[in-house]
Amino acid sequence: MQYKLSFALMSLSTMAFWTFEFIAIVTFFQHIPSLGGWSLPQVAFLYGFGSVAFSVAEIFATGFDELPRHIRQGTFDRVLVRPLGAFFQTFSAGLGFRRLGRVGQCVVITLGAMALLGAQWRADKVAVLAIALASGVTIYFSIFVAGAAYSFWTVQGTEAVNVFTNGGQFITSYPLDAYAGWLRRALTFVFPLAFVSYYPALYVLDRPAPLGLPDWTRLLSPLIALLFGLIAARAWSAGVRRYVSTGS
Repeated sequence: MQYKLSFALMSLSTMAFWTFEFIAIVTFFQHIPSLGGWSLPQVAFLYGFGSVAFSVAEIFATGFDELPRHIRQGTFDRVLVRPLGAFFQTFSAGLGFRRLGRVGQCVVITLGAMALLGAQWRADKVAVLAIALASGVTIYFSIFVAGAAYSFWTVQGTEAVNVFTNGGQFITSYPLDAYAGWLRRALTFVFPLAFVSYYPALYVLDRPAPLGLPDWTRLLSPLIALLFGLIAARAWSAGVRRYVSTGS
């Protein structure tokens, strides 16, 4: 933030880059009326809402992205000898404010889609969206933390983690109805990223829960976020205990 012009230009370039990704979705709908029974405004809402959660989590997880480098160089030793906890120091080592441009772009898409949906914005729907957004940020942040902890075992774990972070963000940008049945079940029961945006969107759009599930499953995002958080906490603790300096 010290170089304001550089920060502004970087934010604008990031926003422009991800705008082209959304334009690809719009172009896709020029050839089909719907995707898995979802209209363009509905898919735009799903894309924007999920991307906001991912982008905010990415901002807070910047320090964990740098962890593999510190492990390789042995500089993680400095973290362990300081009085503050290793998690807090890693978290505060860097905040990716350069990604604010993407957050802004996704917020604009989400608000525009909400205006076009024609949904009845009752207080319960607003509350569900607010809780779901916090839950989505927690889910993605937990994945970043667990991925960083994975580096304690592999040292080079970044690419494998990207499958679940960037890959997960991409696959949840579209409705699960467009995917094969096995993938829909996997994203619900095995690696439940569908609770970041898809199930909250079902509640907002008054659509029933799929896969024969009861409608109350659309409200499970906070519990899924708690599950991811607990897994990430355990993985981080185990990784820190396992750490062996490169100088030893």
